[in-house]
Amino acid sequence: MYRYIGSETAPLQLWHSVSQSGEAWWFGWSETAMHLPQKLPATLPQEDWERLSIFNEHAELRLLNLSAEPTILLLTEQVQPSPDQWQPCAESYEVDRDEVNRAQHILLGDPPKSAGGETTQLADVAFPRMFDYGVSLQPSQQNTHKVVLKVRYYYDAAHRLRYVRYVGISKIVGEVSNHVR
Repeated sequence: MYRYIGSETAPLQLWHSVSQSGEAWWFGWSETAMHLPQKLPATLPQEDWERLSIFNEHAELRLLNLSAEPTILLLTEQVQPSPDQWQPCAESYEVDRDEVNRAQHILLGDPPKSAGGETTQLADVAFPRMFDYGVSLQPSQQNTHKVVLKVRYYYDAAHRLRYVRYVGISKIVGEVSNHVR
């Protein structure tokens, strides 16, 4: 894990400077807006972010606005950022493959029958906004379709959970195993 020490603070530009190619996702919230995980667009909304994460299978860029200056972290097992702009965190440790577990969290199950067919939105929910992760689901007979969030659990040398890194969002059919290899 690395902490950003450079001068550029635009999260999307930082992401493009460290990320590998491939599909990326993002989510974030501010005092006035909440954006659920979705595919990364060409531009992000202009918000005073309290939390913003941009992630793919290689890394997660995490902006945390906890004080006067935002903290920007890079969680990765693979990407080697520029040492003149990123420094290893004091609590960081060498990421050993045995200290990183792969897992999945279910975000959505089969859409309700009231959806009328394939949809990206969970329509029947008691929440002030529509849950839409941009992954299309078709109702199934056995309720086996799910949208899952793939994550990596980071453990310290004493095997305590330290961080959860977001990896990607996908559709699966069948049972969801929490631990994935």
